[in-house]
Amino acid sequence: MVTEQPARLVPIPQLLHAVSDRIPNPARCCLYLVLASTPLLAVSAEVFGVVSLRTVSSAFLLPLLGILAALVVFNPDRIDRTALSGFAWGLAACAGYDAFRLPSVYLLHLWGDFFGRIGGWATGTSSDYLAGYLWRYLGDGAGIGVVVFILASALGAASWPRRRVVGLTVAFAVCPVWAGLVLTDGLAPAGRALFPLDATTLALSLAGHLVYGAVLGYGLWLSQHRAGPSPAPAGQDLSDAGRAQWQVPA
Repeated sequence: MVTEQPARLVPIPQLLHAVSDRIPNPARCCLYLVLASTPLLAVSAEVFGVVSLRTVSSAFLLPLLGILAALVVFNPDRIDRTALSGFAWGLAACAGYDAFRLPSVYLLHLWGDFFGRIGGWATGTSSDYLAGYLWRYLGDGAGIGVVVFILASALGAASWPRRRVVGLTVAFAVCPVWAGLVLTDGLAPAGRALFPLDATTLALSLAGHLVYGAVLGYGLWLSQHRAGPSPAPAGQDLSDAGRAQWQVPA
């Protein structure tokens, strides 16, 4: 009599194989992730006095952007299209966030607009709303979009249903993005907080990030649905590979 042997999960080799199939150019992928995540992380670095936004933009972001632009022009890769889609939908999601946020700032006066201050950090002045909103849209909003789209590509999200895709992006918008913002503000040195933390600002900022995540998720699903699912090893996406089980003797 043959007894059924317990299954042993061996996901790591399949996960690595799936990722390598979906991200054939890991160096380009890492370059995008570093460039896209830096504007958001740099705000925290400025708040804690580690490095100024002005230094980050002039000594790191602009040179890295030049290198990436040269690679895109002279050595294009399929990940460039994924990053461009993430950039565009990140802008759209940020606009959706602001459609909710700006009335709460300028009509209801529930909290302040701190992007003039961020722009001042970037330009070395006391306040610069133009620079602040450029940083918000081209850096934070679009940058998060690029990160999410590239990570979703590695996860094989093109084969996921819309609800699952939107759930992923909303979860990412809440943690690490919103949670990181709240943590930065809560631990900020005196006089460096972006906005006072209370029930109102926590609720408003969380709601805004939920809007951002939902718009970004819809854009991710729509762009991948139109493009069709990307190839996966042995007909599996990464989530299938992560759940795969091999039956081996105990």
